[in-house]
Amino acid sequence: MSRLPIYILIFILVLGFSSGVSADENSLDELNGEDLTDMSLEELMEVEIFSSARRPQSISQASRAVYIITGEEIRQAGPVRLEDIFRLVPGMDVFQTEGLVSQVGSRGYTKWNNERMQILLDGRPLYDPYLGGALFYLHPIFAENIERIEVIRGSAGVTWGVNAMNGLINIITKKTADTQRGLVAGGISLHSPHLRQGLLRYGSGVDGPLSWRATIGDFSNNGFAYSNGERVDDNYDAFQATLRGELKLADDETVIFTGGHQNASSNNEELRYLNLLWEKLLDDDSTLNLRWSESCIARSDKHNYFSGSNNDLFTLVDTHSREEMFELQHNLKHEQHNIVWGADYTRDIYTSSPKNDQDNTIPDNFVNDQCSAFVEDEITLSDNQWFTIGYRGYYNELTHFDWAASMSLVWELVPNHFLRGAVSRSFRRPTMWQEFRAGPLKYDGFRINGEGNDSLDNERMVSYEIGYRGQLRENLSINVEGYLNKDKDMMALNKALVQESQPWLPGSDWVETDWYDKWNNVYDVTTYGIETSIDWKPANWWLLRGFHAYIHQTDRNKLTNWRTGETGIILSPKHRVGLTNRFYLDKSTTLNTQLYWTDTATPYYEYIPGDPFWRLDVRLSRRFCNDQAEFAVGATNLLDKYHYEGGYDWGAGEYNEAPRQYYMQLSYSF
Repeated sequence: MSRLPIYILIFILVLGFSSGVSADENSLDELNGEDLTDMSLEELMEVEIFSSARRPQSISQASRAVYIITGEEIRQAGPVRLEDIFRLVPGMDVFQTEGLVSQVGSRGYTKWNNERMQILLDGRPLYDPYLGGALFYLHPIFAENIERIEVIRGSAGVTWGVNAMNGLINIITKKTADTQRGLVAGGISLHSPHLRQGLLRYGSGVDGPLSWRATIGDFSNNGFAYSNGERVDDNYDAFQATLRGELKLADDETVIFTGGHQNASSNNEELRYLNLLWEKLLDDDSTLNLRWSESCIARSDKHNYFSGSNNDLFTLVDTHSREEMFELQHNLKHEQHNIVWGADYTRDIYTSSPKNDQDNTIPDNFVNDQCSAFVEDEITLSDNQWFTIGYRGYYNELTHFDWAASMSLVWELVPNHFLRGAVSRSFRRPTMWQEFRAGPLKYDGFRINGEGNDSLDNERMVSYEIGYRGQLRENLSINVEGYLNKDKDMMALNKALVQESQPWLPGSDWVETDWYDKWNNVYDVTTYGIETSIDWKPANWWLLRGFHAYIHQTDRNKLTNWRTGETGIILSPKHRVGLTNRFYLDKSTTLNTQLYWTDTATPYYEYIPGDPFWRLDVRLSRRFCNDQAEFAVGATNLLDKYHYEGGYDWGAGEYNEAPRQYYMQLSYSF
């Protein structure tokens, strides 16, 4: 670690401490705007969330392990990508493996496409029908438009469906009424690797039946370094645009329209989506929602190298995947019952257009029609006990029928102290890539077996959870979550399978041998752990949030065994610790520090090598011009110039290292 960053760090922390101690005790309450961090801890216990039960519900009564990332925390994180925000969440791992790609996951399953968690934007799935999961960098999401992010660790399969086996991330954007008039904002790194973000937002119409906002922006990142200091060639430059409109048809009826587009010229990817949501309050005080959405992902000139003995062959292909969804949801109350039920129909469409003599998938085009229905009932047993039971049935053309179920009990032992117990079953279906990936065409029509396996079965998980959420003192609250997950039929890539074939030479008895890889249901894995987080306000001008997560997985070497079935999962470290300190130095100046420590995972290729690592992110901001403008300076990874987080570049023969980065930001509202 160089000496200069240490001096900068000491100066900032001393400034924060000395200024904070002398700050006005009421300065936090005087800050303009409302944020969850402005509330008392008792008020935080009653914050309404949506994601746990698919309806408004206080976080203290949630039947699932929920964590809220506030808009203030997102702003204080600086000009980082969205994935880095999830480092704040106990039980979630984030590893920056390239300048473009971060691997994200919950409770032991961290992967590049985060395929075991459902990712939502205002309730709309961001699922990639072809590759599965969600690639955060591909979606036009502006941090300045986010109100909060609700994260569920553990099963959410009953409420949110097939891909919520191991959790849920629901990104909730601000209402149009909260984003009126104009905003211009930007951030830039002060050295290589270069990062640039900029946006322009304008909203209007709040006084009429139709209010709206439009946002356009640009994101650019030129990658980061190998261990020898050379930059990885993973530059990314994308133009983004989003639109949100809210039309009030009547006092009890609203239509919300959202749409977005992203074009990444440097990565040959384009995404667009449309989403229409109708909300109606019925005469019996129940609510009815209807949603229609469509998303399209186009990729051009993509290289996909074959595995096996012919890994010098590759496809050059244009692909196009589209997901269409129609969804119905109804929430009603009857005596002690609070029932949410719904149904949906989804169609995934994939087309592939090879541009050389190699097929990317067989067949080139396919469709997967899916439908499901669910019901969940929260039953009030008494003034301090709530029992929830739910079921979802699901059918699709590839793996046919499956189901999810859950039941839980929440008990308020004494005021503001809640115990929670739950058991659930959930599942995840294979992706189209895993089912239809072709093998290489070697010569004269002779083809090596491909990775695709259309006989794959769903992965299934049975989960047991117990949790406590309580307010120990007026300024101190704690949340403890314990879990045991039993996973069955996990999908992995069996490597070095042998294919023997008779040669084309007439009269020859020589047998040609090739090896290939193939997806199969291979592993049963047991995972258990405990996650602890605290919120503490030692003073009105000082907020402290900390967590510790411990995880254990049986037979961890199975998950990284390259020959008998590699999952592509980065093994989670057994211990991870995070600590956020936010000092409100006065009503206009804020110092935010985020410190993380990550234990060592298993040192295989594509996994963390070497020792545990520390990461410190610091941001100092000041508002001016009557709080219309803000200027901030900061740094990420301040303790190390580079450190390993995971990722191995086979072409360079080097582990990738996440770099230190200095930046500045400026925003102005008008």
